Amino acid sequence: MEYTHFVSVAGLVYNDKDEVLLLESPRRGWEYPGGMVEPGETLQDALIREIKEETGADVEITGFIGVCKNIQKDVVNIDFSCKYLGGTLVTSDESLHVKWVNKEEALDLVTFPLTKKRLENMLAENNKVSCFNFKREPFEVIVEDKYSVGRK
Repeated sequence: MEYTHFVSVAGLVYNDKDEVLLLESPRRGWEYPGGMVEPGETLQDALIREIKEETGADVEITGFIGVCKNIQKDVVNIDFSCKYLGGTLVTSDESLHVKWVNKEEALDLVTFPLTKKRLENMLAENNKVSCFNFKREPFEVIVEDKYSVGRK
């Protein structure tokens, strides 16, 4: 049997004011930056590259938030938290607008069902790593677990 999975990464970027960085995508509306991992690229390098390409921000990865899988298309999405280091915010082919917002505004702006679910997990302050599987059309969470951070 041949296995083919696609991997994407996304980052919830925080600034010194505890605001989060969002971009307006031409396809999905407001969301956090991220994208596909290219062949031969590390997860970390892909995330830093995608954030820079889509928003102009330079970031440092500060933590692992969770993972989810689209069981219909075999896409695995991996989410991280990031600290804003600098850079001038700019738009790109993948971002119509880029801006800093508070956490509550982020939850109001993000409406695409999968993106919203992942954002809710990203913003949860419960020291848990999220893992869920889903169907995208229509969006439905199939299995969801939360795991404590750290080892016993």
